[in-house]
Amino acid sequence: MKRASFGRRIATAAATLGMLGAAVIGGAGSASAGSNGQQIRFHDGKGTVTSLYIVGYNHDGQSVGHCFSTPNVDNYFSGWWWKGNINVYIHTDNESCSGSPYGLLSYYSVPAYQADSDWYTIDSLRW
Repeated sequence: MKRASFGRRIATAAATLGMLGAAVIGGAGSASAGSNGQQIRFHDGKGTVTSLYIVGYNHDGQSVGHCFSTPNVDNYFSGWWWKGNINVYIHTDNESCSGSPYGLLSYYSVPAYQADSDWYTIDSLRW
């Protein structure tokens, strides 16, 4: 049996290391979506809400609040992860949450984990 050339052995070793490196890098990363908080999907079934101010806890347990414009019937607030208790205040007269809110839409308890999605839906039909 003929022995592979030095260059061929180096190329094979490099390819093997490259595949192992890709497997390690590809396998590493953040926890699976929806396993430490949820992103919010707001469904404006009434079509009257112009913005929401959400106050609660993020995936790191920090108390946060943020204003979200709601130009559509279905609004997805990606990049903001919530878990635990949140309050959702509605505005019907502007998209920047300025001024007094129309009212408290509701109090929600956002689960840290959902098996089927990383989106937690709240609906304007609750008020």
